[in-house]
Amino acid sequence: LLPYHCLDVAAVANCWWQQDFPLQQTFQHAIKIEPAQIRAWLLFFITLHDLGKFDVRFQLKARKVALKLQPLFAKANQSSSCKFYHGVWSYSWFEIERIKYGFENYSHEHELDWMLPVASHHGIQIDAEKPSTKFAAPTVIQYDSQARQQWVAELRELFLAPVGIQTGDEPPKLSQSVQHLLAGFCSISDWIGSNQDYFPYDSDSDKNLADYLKSRHPNAKKAIQDFGLYCKPIQHGGMHIFPEIETPRGVQTLVDNFPLKTGLTLIEAPTGSGKTEAALAYASRLLAAGLADSIIFALPTQTTANAMLERIEAVASKLFPKGNNIVLAHGKAKFNPNFKRFKENGKSIQGKEEAITQCSEWLGKSRKRVFLGQIGVCTVDQVLMSVLPMRHNFVRSFSIQKSILIIDEIHAYDAYMYGLIERVLEAQVGGSVILLSATLPSHQKQQLFKAWKFHGEPTNTYPLVSHVSNKFISFAPTEKPESRSVSFTLEITENMLPSELLLNQALETANKGAKVAIICNLVHDAQNIWQQLKQLNQNITLPIQLFHSRFRFCDRQKIETSICKQYGKKSIAQGQILVATQVVEQSLDLDFDWMITQLCPVDSLFQRLGRLHRHENKFRVIGFEQPACTVLIPEGEYPKGQQFIYGDTRVLWRTQKLLEQNKIANFPEVYRDWIEFVYQEGLRDEPDVIKQQYVKFEMEQEAKRICARNLAKEDTILSDSDDNVARLTRDGEMSLNVVLTIECNEFLDGISFKELDDWQWWEALGLQAIPVPHSWNTLIELDKLRGDEKHYFLRMRECEDGSWVDESQNFIYSDDLGLKKVV
Repeated sequence: LLPYHCLDVAAVANCWWQQDFPLQQTFQHAIKIEPAQIRAWLLFFITLHDLGKFDVRFQLKARKVALKLQPLFAKANQSSSCKFYHGVWSYSWFEIERIKYGFENYSHEHELDWMLPVASHHGIQIDAEKPSTKFAAPTVIQYDSQARQQWVAELRELFLAPVGIQTGDEPPKLSQSVQHLLAGFCSISDWIGSNQDYFPYDSDSDKNLADYLKSRHPNAKKAIQDFGLYCKPIQHGGMHIFPEIETPRGVQTLVDNFPLKTGLTLIEAPTGSGKTEAALAYASRLLAAGLADSIIFALPTQTTANAMLERIEAVASKLFPKGNNIVLAHGKAKFNPNFKRFKENGKSIQGKEEAITQCSEWLGKSRKRVFLGQIGVCTVDQVLMSVLPMRHNFVRSFSIQKSILIIDEIHAYDAYMYGLIERVLEAQVGGSVILLSATLPSHQKQQLFKAWKFHGEPTNTYPLVSHVSNKFISFAPTEKPESRSVSFTLEITENMLPSELLLNQALETANKGAKVAIICNLVHDAQNIWQQLKQLNQNITLPIQLFHSRFRFCDRQKIETSICKQYGKKSIAQGQILVATQVVEQSLDLDFDWMITQLCPVDSLFQRLGRLHRHENKFRVIGFEQPACTVLIPEGEYPKGQQFIYGDTRVLWRTQKLLEQNKIANFPEVYRDWIEFVYQEGLRDEPDVIKQQYVKFEMEQEAKRICARNLAKEDTILSDSDDNVARLTRDGEMSLNVVLTIECNEFLDGISFKELDDWQWWEALGLQAIPVPHSWNTLIELDKLRGDEKHYFLRMRECEDGSWVDESQNFIYSDDLGLKKVV
């Protein structure tokens, strides 16, 4: 019976609320009334989420049952049921009849602020429908109206009256961010309350509603426990969660001094200095203080997310001693099996709008599960989607607001992404955010703090921890980071490609036992250099690996695992070469003896150098006992072609000038000095061509930032397919996802599309997709591989050597080369 389902959802929400103190705090921070009244209003409106089902058009979706229960419904038009969406009509009937429900005719209509998010629980913020009387006889319409009024009156007695809220009293106003919080809370409660494994259907109409609700609380508690929506966190946090760190260093020594209050925290410290451990230790203190119930860790790339997952797995049991769910937001995902079963059971005779179906579809797109665990690791675009008008974006928003959001490598994002990050920070004010970076230019720090409503001048010492809540405070470790020097050799080459002489030197050095990295800005360059090395290496047969973003994710995982093993902290391997792109810049614990890199912006260069002589007590080849880096710089003053990767050529030019003037970089001093020099706003003595490009670049960047912020305000519901997410959250060329197929009905590994359920299909796409430049769309076919979603795909055939080529022979793919454009 409909009232019973609504009370099942209320039971979930109530039990969740009672267990999850940080969730209570999140709502209480935003709604300034007594906690008991907040809970009462929440349960009242959440139980009204399906008000639109008290309508003959919904009831007739199961016609035989409906007419058996109420013969009067025969006087309704059966065809009106087909396009009836109860979420829309939950809000519409409430708006039309709210005076009859006991709400006075206040001009500000705060009750609509509460009803809109619960009525939008099926993923889309709805607009009210205009009333119509053509779908049924007047007696039927009146019958439904009386049922709705009686239902609201019952809920007033059940939830509002016990805490002194009387008929005519108005609920408090809700901001948009709190409306998202309520919508997410309602949606997930509805998903759980719709699971028949925990809430079997009950058709006994003689039960007292209060008694029924009480009887369902044990079911709700078990569901919340089984699904892991809330797990009790650590009681006393701090650096002790890392017992292997006997003596904290640098910013780690400050963790116990960080304020135990929600706010924005920025940690700036050298690469490899333990920022991640400091952030997690601080997060453990916030968890222990009841200021959050989960952690979401966002990183720039899938590779860095994979690497972070393994680091967090090692400490997860310390953060949540009684159990936890750790989720990776793409491909390789770990989650409670009970939620996985939700995907398989997501079928309902009542159609796509039903909660169990909605949950199945949402969880089936595996990247989204990151927001329902205690610890979620994801790429930053999954967080940015919380402020874009996408289906169920409020589930993301809800989860982020009650979590500690950690964003790593905050310097790694462009102006467009900063526009969205600003929106995320604005929505998170009142919650907790920790940002990590080797260092940030002053103007970028001010931009981030401004989004948190702080307009002062940030401190500029280094290393530094800055915190903004109701005021700004900063911390600097008394212990200075260990000094480290890197020497540079500059080699002028055409298109910044290594000469054959340099490649032979790399082979000779590796043959002596060194681990050599060659890092490129473009995938195409990396692929060509790898192929050239393979040719030159025929007589030596050294291990030479290639790593970039243009692999199928399932192949990329294998390469990534191998690289971390060969170049990681525990590796004893010697004599090998890795050719890679920016995917090795961030958050990967790799160690190289010698690095060859194309010129890149100074902050990216620092990240690359962070993988040079990273680990102590390693065998170093004679001649490379000290960190040394060869930088490939362009002929002339202008790095042609690089503006497509790094739009601000002024930054590249300034970085090159620093390298020409300083053949040795002394860390940590250069972090602040070089970053400020390179990113100082305005122009100095750059060549005219650089100045012209910069003026154009600045105008474009501001336009993109504004575009991103405005996109977050759009009313149109945007698709959350992989291609669209890449296009909407990242302002770059890599905004197209391609799927390689055989005869357009199976993947390269032979899995047939027909064999996959919907949720398996989305999982498979995550493992098979390859990100490529958007400009390739003219060479790749756009089609519906399955269902309504359109995907770009390449139909491939296998060659004798095990590689794959497409029909037009424009592209080749292999598991060691990746996808390469050959024309």
